[in-house]
Amino acid sequence: MPADAAIQLRDVAFEYLTNGRVTRAVEDVSLEVTRGATVAFVGPSGCGKSTLLKLVAGLLTTSRGTIIVDGRPVKGPLENVGMAFQNPVLLPWRTVLDNLLLPFEILRENGDPRAPDRAVWKDKASALLKTVGLAGAEHRQPRELSGGMRQRVSLCRALIHEPRLLLLDEPFAALDAFTREEMWELHQTLRRHREFTGVLVTHDLREAVFLAQTIYVMSADPGRIAHVHEVKLPTPRTLAQLYGAEATALIRLMREQIRPSREAVA
Repeated sequence: MPADAAIQLRDVAFEYLTNGRVTRAVEDVSLEVTRGATVAFVGPSGCGKSTLLKLVAGLLTTSRGTIIVDGRPVKGPLENVGMAFQNPVLLPWRTVLDNLLLPFEILRENGDPRAPDRAVWKDKASALLKTVGLAGAEHRQPRELSGGMRQRVSLCRALIHEPRLLLLDEPFAALDAFTREEMWELHQTLRRHREFTGVLVTHDLREAVFLAQTIYVMSADPGRIAHVHEVKLPTPRTLAQLYGAEATALIRLMREQIRPSREAVA
């Protein structure tokens, strides 16, 4: 595994049985993710994007092939990983602060050395909330927050234990267009404060172009990498760049590449 590769997939496949029939969800996927980079997976529904994310996280086991993260084969759920989903999944009976401290409690219960004194974590949580524009929200309940604010808390919870790997599965899909763009810019801000390798699953091609350095376009039945695009836009990126000729051409090309696959699934 190259020294600068955080993630490596070698001939990865995943199959499962449905009513006695084998479904090939992912087939022959090989790729490398450079340490500190963010990659995005796009494609039609049912092409295996989320399945790949779960395989990398160790939540599913490959049928064939090997996944290596930080030089070690993935044999089960990863420890040093943060995850955020379309639904923020905040515990409604816990305050914002207590939701953020949940990873700390899990680490402490497992005797993990990354679980220092609770006061240290409280300071980290408050600093992180300030970074995302939620200073003073520590003692609010999730029901008192807007959708965008809850998703900010979810991102903070995913990053508070300073994971090397951040996995995002359609994290902003449920938000309105303006809030979604704010979250893209927030993600970029967090990257400047905390270095991590990111894997993003999204249906939003603009989101992929804004956040990722490499975009993998997947085809379906079975899920395969059909096209790979390097995003050449300079960083830090601005929303205005998404309306420029380079981004517009890339988005149009990916839409054309995805459309035949989507029609085939239908």
